[in-house]
Amino acid sequence: MVKKTATACVLAAGLLIGPLGASGWAAGAADEAGAAGAAHRAGVEAAPRAAHTFGVVVSQSGVNVRSKPTTYSKVVKTLAPRQRIGLVCQKRGKWVDGNPVWYRVHGVNGWVAARYVHNLQPVRSC
Repeated sequence: MVKKTATACVLAAGLLIGPLGASGWAAGAADEAGAAGAAHRAGVEAAPRAAHTFGVVVSQSGVNVRSKPTTYSKVVKTLAPRQRIGLVCQKRGKWVDGNPVWYRVHGVNGWVAARYVHNLQPVRSC
């Protein structure tokens, strides 16, 4: 019993630390910042960063884009399963299946519940 508990704790810690470890998002951000700084010191203009990041719809039946980050606001568009979308920023809103995060969708004046979208890179706060 103790061995199972210890194994579960190690696995949970690995899942939590994984994205922030030396090979995860934090390292990628540091690499980008270092490259931009080096380019600036060399007098070379760094490439502009994208205004948004991307995500993929993971819901089997698609997902609704809503006018506000709540399940009670009107639907402005529906996205298909596995559709790739631009994510402008994230904000806390109405909880959807244990997740309070909503993403503002690029090109559409609306929000999508993060529960149904997998972000491919970190998304900035609104």
